Parts: sequence; structure tokens; C-alpha cells
Amino acid sequence: MIPQQQAWPLAEAVLELAVRAAAAPDRALAAAGNRTAERLRRPLCVAVVGRVSSGKSTLLNALLGRAVSPTAGGECTKVLYAFRHGMWDYAVAEPRDGSGDVPMDFEGTRLSTTIPLPADRLRRVNVTLPASLLQRVTLLDTPGLASTSVETSAVTARMLEDTSDAAADADALLFCLNSTLKDDEAAAVRTFRAARGGARLTGGTAVGLLTKADQRTPDRKTVWKEAAESARKMSAAHAELFSEVLPVIGLLAETAASGALREHHARALAALAKEWNPDRSEIALASPELFRELPGPVSREERGELVALLGTFGIGELLEALRSGVPAHAAALTEVARAASGLDAVTARLEVVLGNRADVLKAASALEDLLDRAVDAGDRTIYGQAQQLLDRAEMFPLRLQEMARQLARGRVRPPAGMAEEAWLAVTVGLPRSTSAKAAQRAGAWREWSALADTSGRNVARVMVRAWQLATHDDGGAR
Repeated sequence: MIPQQQAWPLAEAVLELAVRAAAAPDRALAAAGNRTAERLRRPLCVAVVGRVSSGKSTLLNALLGRAVSPTAGGECTKVLYAFRHGMWDYAVAEPRDGSGDVPMDFEGTRLSTTIPLPADRLRRVNVTLPASLLQRVTLLDTPGLASTSVETSAVTARMLEDTSDAAADADALLFCLNSTLKDDEAAAVRTFRAARGGARLTGGTAVGLLTKADQRTPDRKTVWKEAAESARKMSAAHAELFSEVLPVIGLLAETAASGALREHHARALAALAKEWNPDRSEIALASPELFRELPGPVSREERGELVALLGTFGIGELLEALRSGVPAHAAALTEVARAASGLDAVTARLEVVLGNRADVLKAASALEDLLDRAVDAGDRTIYGQAQQLLDRAEMFPLRLQEMARQLARGRVRPPAGMAEEAWLAVTVGLPRSTSAKAAQRAGAWREWSALADTSGRNVARVMVRAWQLATHDDGGAR
């Protein structure tokens, strides 16, 4: 899913600056330098967040390619789980008071749902797995928002408020949604951005995921049409929070990615496809209960297993595939399930967000901290060097995303013509221009910035840079 290990030149440049900052006489700036250097030497950190039973752990299992995080109904994730790369499966509960870690058991391949200490005494559960994804990314599986358990809700609140814990550790956010965005969910995304110090640059690293796309309509044939339209509308409505909203069927994705479908499941599906015609199948798949009870060649227990693995949508897709000639083998049906789950579209997006942009994400979030501390310390040298790195062309996509959020929320209202020009830069990019044309347009934005507030001046600065990068007859940026 994530590209193989690659050089991160921008992050390396920021690391050099962090090392210099660590030697500064100002203690706060030196601490920021040490903190930044430590952070840049770690893998990118991604937090999976959402309401209770929103499909967070199921999605995480799909990304890891194995069923490890507990996904039982209700509040199975009662504390923060941090998944890192290791040579073998290992899990320990880390107390908040700094006392010794407590080993945790696995129940088969999954982590135990029983935690060895009360949730309010746990900082997190640290898990190591030999999963290839974790060589590049640390995954945080967070407690559910709006929990029905007072204890779990308190843990969630602490996680979001404590900048030394999950939100502060995350470079990007995967936010699992089941319906329209609620106020507390939007607040959680904003808290993440504030905790990262990324209100200016790194807010665009939040991706929304409709994790139960198959439950948005009872009509299986229109599931993806409905889900895609819902995701499109949410992407437009919440552009200030999410870089994109994507639909995915988490349960089907987990089953496909973890290889949970076995040959006896394939035989059961083949028997049902042979016994039931399409109309009969649609009746049976109207609900899980009806599917289990309708007369047919497969036992009630086996049908229950199929529902638990595939859901009624997935079962319908595989029955249809079998009737169209797909071999009744687990491997072939797993491929169909993966394609039907939407997981490939999500992983393709993550390749961009977490792979190609990993260098920029790590560097941008680190620079924000250094800039703030350098301003407080009055260190013009560190501030100037950090600002130079922010002005590099590699950083520009993040600046465009933040400008789009400011425009979408109406916080900045450039004059007619200039507003359209800003949206052009966001959507398709400015046209390649001569130095004279680019200088004329950049000058117009500088003039307007003199009359604008801080947010307007930030937008103007982005547009000045956009015109510099659009110049084609002198090598682009100056």
C-alpha cells in the first residue's frame, strides 16, 4: 500500500535545522529542536479516529492485512492502541504513572479485549507486529468518540486534550464516519489540527472515510452510487476539515485483506448460488436474520459465519460473481470481495497522503513548532531558515490546501476576479505565464494584502508564490 522506503530530502533539511535549534541558548527553542529532531527520526504517525462502532478497528485491520485489533460490537477499543513495527507479535499496557509495562495476551490473532488495568490508569497499549506497513507508518487506534461508557469518554477526552499523547503524535488523521458529520466529530478534527500545531499547514492531512458504505441504502445495486454521492457532498461541505472523503466497506475490506475467507466458505456460497436464483437471493439478503432462516442447503451456523465475514452486501456480490463464472475458490472470491469493498481506492489515496507526501507532512508539522518557538525566542536566524524551508516548492500543495479551507469557510473574501483566480490555483493550477504577467498578478495580490487582515495576508502570500511558480520563462520560483 505504502511505497517502499525512500529518501525524504525536505525532512532531512528540517532535521538539520532542528539540530541547530537544539543548540540555541533559549531553553524553549532548544527543547523544540530536540523534540522536532526526535519526531523526524520516527515513522509517520497516523491516527484512526471516529465514533464508537464506526468501524475504526475494522479499517485498521484491513490496512494492516490481518485481524489483530478487537472489533466486537460496542466499546472494544477502550484505550489508545499504538501499532509499530517489530519482529514478532507483542503487546504491553503502558500505565500513565510511568510504572512498569504490563504484558497483554492475544486471543488467537487478535488482541484481548480485556485490559490489565483500569482505562483511566492507562496511557496506551503498545503493540508491535511484523507488518510491512508499520515499517513506514505508526498507526494509532483511538477510543471511540461519544462513548456510552463514562470511563472511555474520559480517556478520549484526555487523548485529544493532551498534546503529548495521541493527537500530538499524529501527522495525519483517518476519520471514520457512518453518517453526516456531527458537531463533536468536527470538533475532534479541529482539536487534532490544533494539537499538531498545524492550523496553518497540516490540517489537510485529515481524510474522512465512510466506513460502512453498504449500510447507506437497502438497495444493494445502488450502494456504491449512493455512497460515492454522499462522500462527494461531504468532501465539498467540509473542505476546511478533510482533504477528501472516501467510501469503503470496512468489514468486506478486513475480510479480503486478512485472507479470512476459507474454502468451506467458498463451498457454502457456491451451494447457495446454485440453489437460489437471483430473486430468491435478494429476498434472503433483505436482512441478516432472513438470510440465516430462509430454507437452503447451508446450515444456519455457516450462514452466520458468512454474515460476520461479508455482511449481506458482500454475500450478494459474491453470489452474483459465482453465477457469472468466478471459480468457487477462496482466493478468487477474496479478489472479488476486495474489489467490492472499495479498499483499493482508499489505499491509492493513502499512497498520496502518506507516501508521496510523507516528506512534506513530516517537515511541515515540524517547522510549525520551530517557527513558533523561534518567534518567542527572538531567534531571527532559526526563524529565517525555517521560513525559507516553508517557501520551498515541495511545501506549496499544503499551503494551497489551507488557502482552499480559508476560502471555503468564507474567512477570506478577495475581490471579484481575484477570488476566482485563487480557486483556479486550488483546483487546476494557474496557467503558465511570462515573468511580466506573473509579476503583475503578484503585485496585485501584494496591494490587496496591505488592506487585508492576517488571514487575507496569508492567502495573498500563497497567491504571490503561486504566480512565481507559474512563471515559465525564467525557471519558475525565484
